[in-house]
Amino acid sequence: MFISHRHYLNEVPVEGKKNLRFLCRLGFWDRYHLQIIRTDNCISLLTTPFAITEESFWNINHFEDLAKYVFWTFNKSFLLKILGRVESQRLPILLRCRDLLAEYPVAYKEPAPADADQELLFCYRKSAHLKTQAEFALLYQLDAQNRQEFLTAVEKRINDFPSSPPRLADGDTNLSPALDSPPAARAAIFLEMLRPMNGSPEDTLEFMISRTEEAGCHFKLFSPVKRLANGKNPYGFNGCVGGMIDFFYQQGYFKQEYNLEQVFEAYLRYSGNSIGKFKSYLSEFRNDRHYREFFRQLKGLKISKLS
Repeated sequence: MFISHRHYLNEVPVEGKKNLRFLCRLGFWDRYHLQIIRTDNCISLLTTPFAITEESFWNINHFEDLAKYVFWTFNKSFLLKILGRVESQRLPILLRCRDLLAEYPVAYKEPAPADADQELLFCYRKSAHLKTQAEFALLYQLDAQNRQEFLTAVEKRINDFPSSPPRLADGDTNLSPALDSPPAARAAIFLEMLRPMNGSPEDTLEFMISRTEEAGCHFKLFSPVKRLANGKNPYGFNGCVGGMIDFFYQQGYFKQEYNLEQVFEAYLRYSGNSIGKFKSYLSEFRNDRHYREFFRQLKGLKISKLS
């Protein structure tokens, strides 16, 4: 516990790159995490000495830890390198990657596992605190975006496989039991739903985030929100989510083939948030005072429709 507090944030080198730990030793964690991101490395809250290479990233045993305990703050170039190897991966590996990222759309996704030790529980408390600090918003944004882009590529590759299970090679017993049954329908990906600005759905997302902040939203809607002690979302969060999604939906920022329910579901997967009694919420969210107020604030920005 003492060691985990002393090493509040830990750099995870990507292909051998490292920073000087001067800011770390002084405890300037807000500056240190930006230094790590600037070097295109990743971040963990555990004292475990993780390291990432293109090869080790695709080692499924390592990948499980990366999905659970490492913030993916690597740069676009490294993302392209690992995406370039998606085509060569065996189906069981891709299925396991998909399942892990469905469970962990962000690192340290709450609640903490029931069997967590004291250090891991402390890491979850650290993460819950960092989410409330504006200085660390980029950390959670990059983690969510990199995971989503990787998941999109993995799911696309999975869908390219034939529907019948591949034949086992001699001595190979590592196929998932899920291959014996028909593949489940593919869940829509949030970035795929966005109509591109300047040829890029990522630019559309950045525009939505900036306009949401400009409208005065008190929450980082595209990062996991810190829940209250009773496990519920903070007061007003659900209304702001509804106002944001509904406004941009009406303004044509989502492709026409997706309905509002699909957009909400994809947003929740992307952001790592959840809304209790979701079906009831969908039927009632426009009656929420916070929805009406935030929708009006967005409308006041005079944002043009996307055509």
